[in-house]
Amino acid sequence: MIQASIDPPTGRALIWRENLRTLRVAAWLGWQVEGNWADPLVFFIFTILRPMATALMIVVMYNVVAGGVQGDFFSYLFISNAFFVLVVQTLAGMVFVIFDDRENYKMLKYIYTSPARKFAYLLGRAGAKVGVGGLTTVILLATGFGFLGLPLHLNQVAWGWLALYLVLGLVMLAGLGLILAGVALVVARHGESMGEVVAGMLLLFSGAYFPPDILPAWLRTISLVMPITYWLEGMRRALVGGILQGANGPISPLLAQFDNGQLAAILAVSALVSAVGSYRFFRWVEHQAQERGMIDRTSEH
Repeated sequence: MIQASIDPPTGRALIWRENLRTLRVAAWLGWQVEGNWADPLVFFIFTILRPMATALMIVVMYNVVAGGVQGDFFSYLFISNAFFVLVVQTLAGMVFVIFDDRENYKMLKYIYTSPARKFAYLLGRAGAKVGVGGLTTVILLATGFGFLGLPLHLNQVAWGWLALYLVLGLVMLAGLGLILAGVALVVARHGESMGEVVAGMLLLFSGAYFPPDILPAWLRTISLVMPITYWLEGMRRALVGGILQGANGPISPLLAQFDNGQLAAILAVSALVSAVGSYRFFRWVEHQAQERGMIDRTSEH
């Protein structure tokens, strides 16, 4: 009797299998690090408390300024805030992995001496924070729809565009986070908040809280160069089923000039450039950190 045999994977197939396994294990580890310090209910409440408080502050300020009248700009503001949580969590998550494993657990040097795929490990560990950010975004949108009068209707949502914009945006954000993670490898002190600081700077230019049209000319140029501006615009359109309108036309006439296909093209190019450029940058910085003995350097404070 001849027994069939399956050849073990070789080459690229083996590399992909190892990357996926590392990604899966690192994601599980990241979730354990994020959530094992408290009862699941307490952790859930703590996780959504800050973004929920921020959203309620935005609602109160908007109602005060608008005299209690909710127009389409409320949708613009609230949806942007909900998705900007993903920006913060992605950037902060990538940086936090480096500092947490190096400064707190002092395990980064062992990761680098192990056969684990370092790049896949970084993405997996940060994936837990991104997942928490995605959950928070969903909760914020559900709260806005259920309790705050946000006019979202499932039959108007452009699900295809929503999925496409979301994937391209996450790739783009992960690339930016990877660049910050590379910087974190060669920064010894007080860099844990680097991701949140950069996200806070992006908040001004990304059209999250106000359209880029009202910015000064030079700030408007910066806003229109940033791909996050187009990502937030795409997510708003996909959720409400079209361009948000104000009293005198589109809330952002500048962004209204782009149709969905053009937004998708901009985001696709941005995601590609971000993925390739950030990977090459991280590998270069990683090599420099290894050569200079920075992988196991701690702040000791």
